[in-house]
Amino acid sequence: MMLALYIYRRYVALCGILMTFVLYAMLLTAYHMATPRFVLDPEMNGIKHASSFSLRKVSDMLAGRKYAVLTFDDGPYGHGLDEQILATLQKHHAHAVFFLVCSHINNDTRGELAKFESAGDVIGNHTYDHPNLAQLSQPDIRNQIESCNQRIADVTGKRPNYFRPPFGSTTPAITTVVKSLGMQQVLWNANSEDSWVKQPEQMMYFSLTQTEDQSILLMHETPLTAAVLDDMLTQLEQRGFQFVLPDQLSDNTAIN
Repeated sequence: MMLALYIYRRYVALCGILMTFVLYAMLLTAYHMATPRFVLDPEMNGIKHASSFSLRKVSDMLAGRKYAVLTFDDGPYGHGLDEQILATLQKHHAHAVFFLVCSHINNDTRGELAKFESAGDVIGNHTYDHPNLAQLSQPDIRNQIESCNQRIADVTGKRPNYFRPPFGSTTPAITTVVKSLGMQQVLWNANSEDSWVKQPEQMMYFSLTQTEDQSILLMHETPLTAAVLDDMLTQLEQRGFQFVLPDQLSDNTAIN
């Protein structure tokens, strides 16, 4: 009886050591693998893994790694603000999607688009002059989106693939127009609330509490956001976050 108990305990200990080794090997291996690919998840207004299963997904779960997409609306801003945001992103080896209001693209700000591209960020369409599209006719919706596409293409040579409706206000008619233009509509499931909050700690609170794994985080190009961004990304990284871009549908995009 004692011998059987001894053998059983040795067997359990050996299995534990073997399992620990396997888990450690999985974690170590994943650190040398490419960042997983993500696609948009319209149902959750977030992102999801492009593949259904992978060693990296298991390793991420064990290591507590999380992923989020950073987005900035209403640029280009100019006055050095775009550069400040880009410098902070580069400091954190992060990329973002910049949804531009095309009436903001003028002789003073058009150079910002090249900076977004050079940094490896994505340029998206946020309409020509930021109306609530739900209040417009379908031809006017198309004109708002297509006019912005053309403006971006005039500056960069490429039409954007992503579209975000102002105020997140969308309808079946808007979705139909977006799809007919070969674009993807991008909403969000985490909100920094920087369009209305006035204090840095308020934006920090909303950003940190709402951002979860596979979130799309809504921000705006504002001085407050630029001031808070470094500390916010640092705290998200301490929680295991990495900042990624979703796959795009075609090569005719602002930047990939």
